[in-house]
Amino acid sequence: MLSSLLKGQDFTFSQFDLNMMYLNPALTGIEQDSRLLTNFRNQWNGLNENFNTNYIEFSFSLSNLTKRRLSGGELSATGGVFLIEDRTNTVFKSHNIGIVPIAIHSKLSRNIYLSTGISNTIRINSIDWNNLVFTDQLNDFNNNINISNAQLPYYLSQKTWIDPSIGLILTRHSNHNRKYSNTSFIGLSWHHFVNPIKSFYNNQSNNSTIPQKLILHAEHNGSITPSSKHPFKFWKLIYKHNKQGNNATQKDDIGMSVILEKGLQLEIGCFYRVARENENKSIKLMNESITPLIRIRMQIGRSTGLELSYSYDYTVSKLKNINTFSTNEISLNIYHHKRIRNTICPFQGDNKINRKWDDIMLNKNGYQTKNRKRRAIW
Repeated sequence: MLSSLLKGQDFTFSQFDLNMMYLNPALTGIEQDSRLLTNFRNQWNGLNENFNTNYIEFSFSLSNLTKRRLSGGELSATGGVFLIEDRTNTVFKSHNIGIVPIAIHSKLSRNIYLSTGISNTIRINSIDWNNLVFTDQLNDFNNNINISNAQLPYYLSQKTWIDPSIGLILTRHSNHNRKYSNTSFIGLSWHHFVNPIKSFYNNQSNNSTIPQKLILHAEHNGSITPSSKHPFKFWKLIYKHNKQGNNATQKDDIGMSVILEKGLQLEIGCFYRVARENENKSIKLMNESITPLIRIRMQIGRSTGLELSYSYDYTVSKLKNINTFSTNEISLNIYHHKRIRNTICPFQGDNKINRKWDDIMLNKNGYQTKNRKRRAIW
């Protein structure tokens, strides 16, 4: 089988609501608190070749720029770094090192924030030539493997030093006078706009470049009036549109989750992914997966919180779940919360309230027991 043109897509994560800086560099530090995020994805266990992707990132505050103003608002700066290991088989390995030198969060008005960020990814790809078997090495008489006459690639390892991405996010808080307001944001990120080369041979042509990628994503956090009659704290609606390369195939993810607050903060949700393929100027929708999600948040220290989540992709495409079997994604994240919140935080707004963590860290609803020194015991 021969192919004159073969293009792939970047790896993707089902739990995109974790707001990784890989998705959009403007998401770096958008919650103000320092965060160590890890994500492990094991895709399509039913196939011979598993697709395993490991992700880790660390974001932190760089500076408080409250004395500097833009359009009457204040500024703050954050930064971060992320690492990605992608394995599809024993032959090809890919390691990405992403650096977000700075992301700026500015307060444009009383309830509107603008976040901008830029990142650069260093890509290191390697190929194990000794684990490849070509047709001229096989024979019809025995199992001996002959020496191949196939041409070795120009590079046995391939490095890309410059692969920048840029992004922006607009955040709005409604019902400013209420303790728990609704929060919405919409973001746009642009990746691979310098068209980095991804080839082990010396064919540095347009067909060997990584296609550009545009991501449009949005999230809405809706308030629920506290009541002793129900355990719900707030709800979340999220959306992501992914377009890479030409208009042949595009993907859309949409999901919703609710957060419960009695005794233990538990988040339960579900995502749905669909692909859109353009054929002869007509759009064909293709169902891909349904992904249920469960997430738990707890306090593990005086100013430290732990977030653990698990999702399962149920394949509804033509591959069928009985063939792909399972796709598991586990995320373990650690948050370090600041006691003094005097910097600009688009996620918390003017009220400086972190709806995900404040009740847990202040133990308002008995999330943990404490010893005599008022330290959490688990």
